[in-house]
Amino acid sequence: MKECTRDNAVADTSAVKRNDLLRLVSWKKIYQWLVDYKWPLIGLMWVVTIALGWIGFAKYFSATDPTKSFSDVFYHTFQLFVLEYGSVSGPTGWELQAARLLAPALTVITAAQALLVILREQVQHLRIRFWRDHTVICGLGRKGLILSKEFCERGDQVAVIERDEANSMLERCREHGAITLAGNATDPGLLLKARVHKAKYVISVCGDDGANAEVAVLTRELVRNRRGKALSCLVHIVDLQLCNLLREREFAMGRLDAFRLEFFNVYESGARVLLNEYPPFSTTDEQHDSRPHMVVVGAGRMGESLVANAARNWREIYRAGGQRMRVTLVDREAETKKASLCLRHPQLEAVCELITAQFDIQSPDFERADFLFDRQNNCDVTAIYVCLDDDSRALAAALKLYRRLRPLEIPIVVRTTHDAGLATLLQGEKYRADSFTNIHAFGLLDRTCTEDLIHGCIYEILARAMHEDYVRNEKENGHTAEMNPSIVPWEKLPESLKESNRNQAEHIRVKLDAIGCDIAITTSWDEQPFQFTPVEVELLSRMEHDRFVDERLRAGWTYGDTKDTERKTNPTLVPWDQLSEEERDKDRNAVRGLPAFLAKAGFHIYRLPKNSDKATETQNDE
Repeated sequence: MKECTRDNAVADTSAVKRNDLLRLVSWKKIYQWLVDYKWPLIGLMWVVTIALGWIGFAKYFSATDPTKSFSDVFYHTFQLFVLEYGSVSGPTGWELQAARLLAPALTVITAAQALLVILREQVQHLRIRFWRDHTVICGLGRKGLILSKEFCERGDQVAVIERDEANSMLERCREHGAITLAGNATDPGLLLKARVHKAKYVISVCGDDGANAEVAVLTRELVRNRRGKALSCLVHIVDLQLCNLLREREFAMGRLDAFRLEFFNVYESGARVLLNEYPPFSTTDEQHDSRPHMVVVGAGRMGESLVANAARNWREIYRAGGQRMRVTLVDREAETKKASLCLRHPQLEAVCELITAQFDIQSPDFERADFLFDRQNNCDVTAIYVCLDDDSRALAAALKLYRRLRPLEIPIVVRTTHDAGLATLLQGEKYRADSFTNIHAFGLLDRTCTEDLIHGCIYEILARAMHEDYVRNEKENGHTAEMNPSIVPWEKLPESLKESNRNQAEHIRVKLDAIGCDIAITTSWDEQPFQFTPVEVELLSRMEHDRFVDERLRAGWTYGDTKDTERKTNPTLVPWDQLSEEERDKDRNAVRGLPAFLAKAGFHIYRLPKNSDKATETQNDE
């Protein structure tokens, strides 16, 4: 009886699986396929119609007028497409009858489609001339498509620039509501057509880092004379080291009020999100009796980012207990990847015990998975991350490890390109038997190419940190939201005040220049926080207040006895010498917090050797 019940359960599970797979082949997918291959299908129908017409006329004339030549048959065939059937009478074959019906219909369909393309381009160019505060996306690969859909769904106007006119994703963008422009995104004329000088965001996700950087340079020139709110230009850089270098140097660029440049990398962003959802250890437990052991299969860009971010997360726990986290790297070039990883992150081995397993995932050694067990055949692995570039190979590797670890219920996270496709097969909530409950798919692009991408960039991180620090200080001083409308979470802050915080973040570079300091990417995880001298704090606080007053006056604010965001009045719009000590302390606190704010974005402040003596002399004189 039990066996019968189990057989029925397996049969039910198989039925559920078949039904789930059938749902994937929906009418929407069929429609999308027809849209993607519309023109090839129309071309095929032309060939079929011409063939049927030729065969039909050939049969008709062989029976009624054998003197008709080969060219005469084709002449009459092509007349069908202009609604001229020729002087035919009497019985005709089915081929000619079918061609008579198909030819005029096909002519109308083709003309209508061509007219729609022409009119659509003209209408698009007309519509975009009136756009402001829209989003321009350069490059229509997978990242561009997901981003265009994300911004369209939230109600933004979106223009997409793509050089390949045959790109099948163009039609999908139009379905989402985006306007598409054909051409090279590095063409200044095309960027002007997309009205980047009036846009809110420009996001460059072309397949080439050089092209993305060029888009940023051209956009910066096009918005040089812009007034009002700054344009945010987000540039994707595939090479993580280059991305960090550019992030560091963007602060060194000449400040342009109308332009805000951000660099991002989906592998770094994806690693942070993945570890937040599937951590190898708990950061809330007070006691860590056993050290975590994470296994990373594939030590590429994503694998490296996972190891580095996990080590940073473990660092605080390591400081308390002194126990290193174990990390096993599985890769064909594991030893080389380990050396490179330690070179880029000098303190990694102080926090982690790095173990290498150097072989290919297709090899018998990987399938045996002895690297998961010790000599007593015990397994202390807490989480496994499969980070291979190919989704099929990644799923195959995960299934091999799953078979070895099934009784242990160790989570296996597979990095896939999307949350669809093979990733769908891993979602086993509905299955009762033999479901892959321990295997989790993480669609990299779906989880990183979102609106949160903007929120995870440097200036946004700094702006949020500054606002959170401001709110905390205000509450400590007994102020409430009724007394100060700015004491609200970042999400509820008016856009004008969010922009003010972003401008304050941008002004960091100006402040540091004034005291002979610069910033760099943090390489030492245990570096002592930078501290300003009292003279520097006072100088930078004055600069911050002057910046704030100038920004508010240009935005139409005026002096008033109370702060009112609707009437745009503020009692602090006075010279520094006329401010109360309480208001001055707000600026001083913001200045003292700069090292901590920058640390959240991965930067630290350092003094420039050539200017440090000069800065010290200036401070002594004051």
